Amino acid sequence: MQVRRRRTLMAAAMIACAIAVPASAQITTATVSGSVRDTTGGALPGAVVTLTSETRGTKLADTVTNTNGDFVFPNVTADTYVVQVTLDGFKTLKRSGIKVSPGDRMVMGTLTIEVGALAETVLVTAESPVVQLGSGERSFTVTTEAVQNLPISNRSFVQLATIAPGVAGTGTNPARIGGGGANNVMMDGISTMDTGSNSVLLQMNVESIAEVKILTSGYQAEYGRSSGLQITAVTKSGTNRFRGSLYDVMRKSDWNANSKTNTLNGDPKAVLNEKDLGYSIGGPIGKPGGQNKLFFFYSHEYAPRTGGGDVQRFRMPTVLERAGDFSQTTDNNGAPFPYIKDPLIAGTCSATNQMACFQSGGIVGGFPLIVCTRPA
Repeated sequence: MQVRRRRTLMAAAMIACAIAVPASAQITTATVSGSVRDTTGGALPGAVVTLTSETRGTKLADTVTNTNGDFVFPNVTADTYVVQVTLDGFKTLKRSGIKVSPGDRMVMGTLTIEVGALAETVLVTAESPVVQLGSGERSFTVTTEAVQNLPISNRSFVQLATIAPGVAGTGTNPARIGGGGANNVMMDGISTMDTGSNSVLLQMNVESIAEVKILTSGYQAEYGRSSGLQITAVTKSGTNRFRGSLYDVMRKSDWNANSKTNTLNGDPKAVLNEKDLGYSIGGPIGKPGGQNKLFFFYSHEYAPRTGGGDVQRFRMPTVLERAGDFSQTTDNNGAPFPYIKDPLIAGTCSATNQMACFQSGGIVGGFPLIVCTRPA
């Protein structure tokens, strides 16, 4: 009995692992599909389709078209690829610049190959862009170049969601136009939300982010937890060449003008000196440009901060107000505002109608004197 129970538990654990792995991969990886046809539009089964990374030089396992000439590449990591189609009796077709983002269901459409020798190669450079037709989601992808070049005031990749169509708000709390609930932020397919405060728990430095994808609506069932925006970031990977970066992002109060409030009150500017200093390096574990299988990437950031000098002003009751006389009270702009509503009188209390305002001796804003006597 114990042996059977152990076998049952092991089988259940294996099934759970087999189910869990694809669910995670669907968010961090993509699916690329298409079909191969000849010049007459006929389906070509048995064609070998290869997908090669332009940055790392690695190849995914080849796939072969089925009887309908269709092919599918599952679990494709986010990158830029070259697709190659080969079939005996036909010219080899190569198409480059296939950009794949995490979670995409990319449909390449029809790849047409011509009759000819296998050694002949047709390079497709001008082609209609690949679009996502496999799902009805509304999404927006911020590419690596945009992540590096766009100015971000708080150096948080979550702020990049505000440039997506259909998104409003600023800072690290964007929202979908029209509402829809709280957001969910993921890093490499893992939720980075603090379940206690429902805020972002992990903030990787922007230099380590390869892409940011924002899903606004119509996304698939694997995106759970929240019904608002789904913001998923993918970290960078090393390429087949050694590459690195140095950066220094600074913010200084000396570059800013004083606020109007401080100027009117005669207060100096608040002191603010912030820096984001960092570097990154990545490359192959092996000879650059060779047939490498392992790659590395490392990024480090320092964030020194100094600030102060903020003036906090608090309004205290005047001598008249402490005595119950609000007839000389003003608002924040210095305009008279003695209009205090008496809850025991029906009507309004405003500059145009003082019927329900507190008054004493015909003076609006004055409270009647209340004399408290101690019982004998």
